[in-house]
Amino acid sequence: MLRRALKFAGMLAGVFAAWIGVLAGLAFTADPGAALAVVAWPGRAVAVVDRAGGSYEPLGGVATLTRAAEPGFVARLYRSGALLVIDARVVLACRSLLSQDAQTFPANSS
Repeated sequence: MLRRALKFAGMLAGVFAAWIGVLAGLAFTADPGAALAVVAWPGRAVAVVDRAGGSYEPLGGVATLTRAAEPGFVARLYRSGALLVIDARVVLACRSLLSQDAQTFPANSS
């Protein structure tokens, strides 16, 4: 039973890693002016975008929004220390869903 659970967990991790890889790869094809989400170590996302020469709008400690100023910007973000750069629409959609869930299913107040 444990063996099957571990195998399933490994397969799930592989699917998740592949999905993140696809999202990260798509950022390299972003048109100039496209919104990007930059994920970095806690408290470092704004500094990463700043070092890469971009403007930013902080999302929190580990992420910030920026725009693809010109070709090669995503590569500069990674060289500046980004852990992950993806299309901002993905992050904003997830964030929207999470905030809707919080409104629909409020925390138990008891």
